[in-house]
Amino acid sequence: YLTLENTLEDFAQFIRVAKEKPSSLFKPAVAANSAVVFVGGSYGGALAAWMRALYPDLVTAAWASSAPVFSYVDFYQLDQALGRHLTARGCGKSFAQGVRDLDKILLSKNQSGLDSVRKMFSVTGGTAQDLAAGITGAITSTVNLPVMLSGDALEQSVCSFFDGSRSPLTAYSMAVSATVLGYTTPQTIRPYRSMTMHHRDISLRSQGNVSLNQPFRSWYYICCTWFSDWQVAPPKDSNITAYRSQLVDREYWQGGCQPSFGPDVHPLTDVAEHNKKWLGVLKGVKNIYYTVGELDPWRDTTVATAERTLLDNSISAPIFVMSGATHTQDMQPDTVYDLNSVRMAKEMGDSLIK
Repeated sequence: YLTLENTLEDFAQFIRVAKEKPSSLFKPAVAANSAVVFVGGSYGGALAAWMRALYPDLVTAAWASSAPVFSYVDFYQLDQALGRHLTARGCGKSFAQGVRDLDKILLSKNQSGLDSVRKMFSVTGGTAQDLAAGITGAITSTVNLPVMLSGDALEQSVCSFFDGSRSPLTAYSMAVSATVLGYTTPQTIRPYRSMTMHHRDISLRSQGNVSLNQPFRSWYYICCTWFSDWQVAPPKDSNITAYRSQLVDREYWQGGCQPSFGPDVHPLTDVAEHNKKWLGVLKGVKNIYYTVGELDPWRDTTVATAERTLLDNSISAPIFVMSGATHTQDMQPDTVYDLNSVRMAKEMGDSLIK
């Protein structure tokens, strides 16, 4: 039920019907013998690669952009990518200090301290752990912002607040506000009104509604049942800089799986076996074009991590790392502000498809 295998088979069945009765799905009509190229970014990119690998009779080729085909139980590497990006723009240290200052208050378990955090971030309700997940989760959602020739959205929406004129925690709270409300300059920042995090992390653990218009809940279900990739802080005993609250750990996320989705949902624990299966099926498969941004926060889940490539980079399955780019930028519409690397990735993909 709602397994990865089910999802891939659903796409396969759609393709079968499309080939058998193309006129029932497409206008103008498409020839029944048309080649199928599966294109996707992020999770959709992983599906594209797996469709080509598991259904070669149906899928001729795939373009897999920023495809998370390699999983982690504790995926603190996502925030490390954010940290490298922030550091390159001059605010990594101050941002991390803001997180540490927030943790000092949250870990104190002092009620007046928690109330001060709620006031500063204009949030209500929730435990200290809920506050940590909601606040630091909101700001780290900026990791996918694009880098364009016209500027770096992350620099504009986050680093602009860390200009030395305010404390790191105050700057951090302003950056969170800008992330939730939409960017405004530090001089005209608006406090967001009584935000309850209802649409964010807390809602994942409390709502019973499973309708399809809840993307965060859908993603949470996938993490609970398929591949983990829990977005957490690095291990407490490590020397790794944290860009997310230390209160946000695997146990916090996994603890909400069964209350949210029922007793039959068991979070993945054997990630090595999962990777052996789902990365394994891609080995030696031809006609897959892999792309990933150099600054992509999800890069370490793709076939081209920051340290190494997990699959052979070959003519029949090329891997293109877009210099200076972030998440799925080659899947976005063309603009005059595209980075040269993004433009090249798009051109190469188009030529391979043709």
